[in-house]
Amino acid sequence: MLVHADWVWATVRSLAPSAIVLRYHRDRFERIATDPEDNIRWIAWRRDGRSALAVGNRGLVLGFDGQKFRKFNSPTRENLRCASYNPMNEAMIVGNRGAVLLFKNGNLEVVGVGTEANLRRVAWSPDGSTALLVGNDGAALGWKVGKTQELAGALNNLRSVSWHHQGRNALVSGNYFGTSMVPCPTLYGYEEGAKELKPLITIEKTDIIGVEWNPDGSYALAVGYEVVWHEPRVFRWTNGELENIPVTEPSLYPTLVAWDPRNNRALIGTGSPFPRSRGQGAILNFEEGHIRKLYSCPHRITCMAWHPKGDVAIIIGNTNARTFTT
Repeated sequence: MLVHADWVWATVRSLAPSAIVLRYHRDRFERIATDPEDNIRWIAWRRDGRSALAVGNRGLVLGFDGQKFRKFNSPTRENLRCASYNPMNEAMIVGNRGAVLLFKNGNLEVVGVGTEANLRRVAWSPDGSTALLVGNDGAALGWKVGKTQELAGALNNLRSVSWHHQGRNALVSGNYFGTSMVPCPTLYGYEEGAKELKPLITIEKTDIIGVEWNPDGSYALAVGYEVVWHEPRVFRWTNGELENIPVTEPSLYPTLVAWDPRNNRALIGTGSPFPRSRGQGAILNFEEGHIRKLYSCPHRITCMAWHPKGDVAIIIGNTNARTFTT
């Protein structure tokens, strides 16, 4: 199914109580106006930084020029959770019930990948040859030149993907408990072309919601929370070794990591597993092994996307988002 993505300018009104879009630049946060009906969950920049694509609930797909959002006609009504661009400036979008869209040459195309699982994350390899898609109940797919390879090896809900920038391998994170409450690996490795995810480590009673390699590829930052006492967890993954990074702020649920591409500094977003009336989100700064809070709001942080030049980050928050459904 192919839908021509004619631009429809969205009317700029006040932000909905459930959604927030922030521009972060030089330690300052500025709100960006959106349509109140647009329940945005994710945003991804083109590799050249010329524009970005935002996605959200009920099939929402928006273009972003750095200042304003513009709406696309979407071929799906499923809730969309993530988007990723390859070097050819084609974007893949994933969402609930196996929803996958490919944005190419101004068109949105529905892609059949053979799963009904809720897909949560997608990421293209650095050279754009492979897209890795992951989601609930161990759903993991490799997509290459229109062909889908189902990947075995996981039973738990998979939550994030990060490709090493110099290699053809990726890290995948997931929840501690899988099917029938069986403890599962919380970090997996993937080698391009492989038919399965390789278990790397099981972090006892800890959900790892976000993971991302740093710009020089020397280590990855993995974030999540302990599922019994609900304490925040941040780890540094280096050559197969895991190091705990202390988090002094209580009652936080780290959910994602976004590295500034220019240096060895990252933003960490937090959420909450509770309904919207309880808990809030925060944005933390990670630098030289230390963590400090930059920003707090009632919105749980669902996405942080640095511009490829690293001079600005766009941050998405939502009061309805919970850590296990971001």
